[in-house]
Amino acid sequence: METYELDGWAVLGDRTRRTIFERLADRPQSVGELAAGFSVSRPAVSQHLKVLKDAGLVVDRTAGNRRIYQVDPAGVAALRAQLDSFWTNTLAAFQQSVELDKAGDPVSTTSEQARVRKQIVVSAPIERAFTVFTERFGDFKPAEHNILAAELAETVFEPRVGGHIIDRAIDGTECRWARVLAYEPPHRVMFSWDLNTQWQVETDHDKTSVVDVRFIAESADRTRVELEHRDIERHGDGWQGIHAGVDSEGGWPLYLQRYAELLKSEA
Repeated sequence: METYELDGWAVLGDRTRRTIFERLADRPQSVGELAAGFSVSRPAVSQHLKVLKDAGLVVDRTAGNRRIYQVDPAGVAALRAQLDSFWTNTLAAFQQSVELDKAGDPVSTTSEQARVRKQIVVSAPIERAFTVFTERFGDFKPAEHNILAAELAETVFEPRVGGHIIDRAIDGTECRWARVLAYEPPHRVMFSWDLNTQWQVETDHDKTSVVDVRFIAESADRTRVELEHRDIERHGDGWQGIHAGVDSEGGWPLYLQRYAELLKSEA
């Protein structure tokens, strides 16, 4: 399956085509069943189905001497993920524009400068890409990224909103350095960055940044992972040091590289 960006929404802009899609969402149907509810001809319905199928929104199968059409869940999930990504970027741009108008000063561009964006395409279905990122986070997180006094034993990612990312040392001590803010398998996970400019746990949540990770299906076995670490300026004086650290080759790029290698080694 290809990545369709927002083309699917243009396809559904046609009223008849949208109605066909909605009826297929209720249950699988043949061309004859679909045509019975329209004033258009069966060939016209077949043409609309071809457009929906080419857009990755519908699949078909043979049942006796009939061809049955149904909604493709993978295509719809990819379309939803693309729309989520589109609105995230659009709203971020809108917010920046509002801040610029309000401030009337180049200093208001700080929020945009205090972002780190990285992405990688991995050879895995979207469901597996999400599962490995969350459930196996400790397997690709570098062991040396540890502020505990003792050697790191494990890193646990609690898979729920309100959960934490926890480093546990071999002596039993713990460091809860992130809070899970959004957990939407298999499309998105978001967590806080609760470390201050001295790389110690920050207890004031108003002085923490956010890591937003989105998973977008490019095909049945390829997933694009987009990571955005934003609001880093909220850490206060010295936030540039955090930005430089997570943006460097030893920061998020290293995490994503090790994550991709983990997926590849277990393919």
